[in-house]
Amino acid sequence: MDDILLVALFYCVSIKIERFHAQSLCWLIIGGNFNSLLALFSELERVYNWDKGKKNQELGKVNRPAAVSSWISRTRGSRSRPEADTVPKIPSLAVYEQDWWKWWATLQPTWRLPDVGRPDRFTRGSYPPPQRENWHPLRVPGQNGVLSVVAALYWWGLKNLEIGEREDKESWVEAVADVKWMVKGMLTAEREAAPAAS
Repeated sequence: MDDILLVALFYCVSIKIERFHAQSLCWLIIGGNFNSLLALFSELERVYNWDKGKKNQELGKVNRPAAVSSWISRTRGSRSRPEADTVPKIPSLAVYEQDWWKWWATLQPTWRLPDVGRPDRFTRGSYPPPQRENWHPLRVPGQNGVLSVVAALYWWGLKNLEIGEREDKESWVEAVADVKWMVKGMLTAEREAAPAAS
């Protein structure tokens, strides 16, 4: 295996959410920063007080990978639809990677600066003031929010383990790092805004 070591191990993040992933999120962690991304994501949902979200509130659909749309249409792994637990088919890793980055670009707040010379990528300089409104359109609690982005990264990582080339793995590692950076900023904003909201 090349120098980007992707280690598969089983991990469960226990969470309590009514009907939102039943009693736990169980993931096969695919290495890199994915483990710490899951921990931050779980903490963000805890800070959201396990809010399931509103039916009419969801992440943008523009450029969303077909696998994500398919998973959502199959009710995201609910107990009533066990077939939804299966990993969506990703026929072409190159197309999926490209679609994921395009989708991620459409989800970015206006304050994020594009990375010059790299389409659909953004710099990770400093965060804006920690106010909730600075995180729109990513600030969507529950099953219609960042969960879809994290799940999409999970499937991409699995596909990398199966057939990925080095450049695919590097792109995935960069995507995980970028999502982790954004989730960390969102978590900080939620924590700092919480006392004001009470």
